Amino acid sequence: MIIRKITVGFVIQTFDTEKKKFTHQEFIANDQSSYEIEDGTPCLPITIKKLEKYYLPFEMKQPK
Repeated sequence: MIIRKITVGFVIQTFDTEKKKFTHQEFIANDQSSYEIEDGTPCLPITIKKLEKYYLPFEMKQPK
């Protein structure tokens, strides 16, 4: 079974007008996530509890 973890958040991007390029970005994730299976059906609370022991970092790369 495939389970999706959905975390709402936002991105702050910094643009340097002299260099004419983005120089930095910061990803802010909300503390709350939801879980669903492939067809969009929400997961049962017992399934979510079992998944919470796993952690996957948000690996976002900075612009060059």
